[in-house]
Order: sequence, then C-alpha cells, then structure tokens
Amino acid sequence: MEPELLKILKEHISEQARPQGRQYSLPVIMFLSIIAILMGAKNPIEVYKWMKANAKRKEIKKLLGVEFIRIPGRSRLYDFFEIVDKD
Repeated sequence: MEPELLKILKEHISEQARPQGRQYSLPVIMFLSIIAILMGAKNPIEVYKWMKANAKRKEIKKLLGVEFIRIPGRSRLYDFFEIVDKD
C-alpha cells in the first residue's frame, strides 16, 4: 500500500521530463528528502548522505512499493532543491 504522503506528492508534483528522459521520480525523491529531514538531515548534503545510505534498504523500497530506487547525484539533488525552493 502506497503511503498517503507519496500519493499527495504524486498528485501535486509534475514530472518535467518526458518518460524516456526521466531518470528519477520527483515525488519519490521529495518523499525520501522529507524522510531524511525528519530523521535529522539539516541540509542537502545530509539529505544526499541519508538517501545514499538508506534508499536501497528493502524496508524503504517496500514502503514505496518499488523494486529499484535510483537516487540523483549530489549536484543533481542540489538542482532539485533549488527548483523546489523557488516554486
């Protein structure tokens, strides 16, 4: 069962890239970022480190209902936060 927060994020966050060019699910990255922040991450570097250490855990993948999670690199995550902050 998909978490309610992820459902809300999927409804309100539009995917900018075409499906062929999409490497990351923006709602999933936002969801993981929120979890990282709730777990104590205070900035994008700490969010990235949390994602790198935890996103591949079977519990996280089960929570999200996915088999594979691709997380962006650190610079791409910064770009993501810059877009989110502006909008």
